[in-house]
Amino acid sequence: MRLLNDKRGQMRVIEAFFASMLLLSVLTLIPSQNNVKNASDQNLTSTAQHVLLTLDNNGYLSKLIENGSWTQITKCLQAALPPTMWFNLTVLNETNAEMNDIPMSSGNPINEEIFSFDYLCVNQGPSYAIYLIRLQLAVVS
Repeated sequence: MRLLNDKRGQMRVIEAFFASMLLLSVLTLIPSQNNVKNASDQNLTSTAQHVLLTLDNNGYLSKLIENGSWTQITKCLQAALPPTMWFNLTVLNETNAEMNDIPMSSGNPINEEIFSFDYLCVNQGPSYAIYLIRLQLAVVS
């Protein structure tokens, strides 16, 4: 009968239960934050690759680079990317010298986590050239 009336032991068990639930929930939430970052990087990689491959369809991007149509490339990127995504594009030649004389971006970066993707673009016309295109993306938060 005394064991049934002793409420201190029951409270200790309930406290231990809540403490273990708190610890388990914290341990399950910590790894999921890393997975969100990896998923975000995968998503930005996929987006950058898809946009550049689409623009480079039939050598369109290399023709724009050859003609120095930097504003046209910027307009194409603005049309292809969602408005919630910041971008900056830099075109480098074979000697890693920057070719674009004007910035090709959607403004100043708002997010500190900027993802960079490099893409090789080849001009197969009479003036054969290889360009390294560096597309930087960030999700506006």
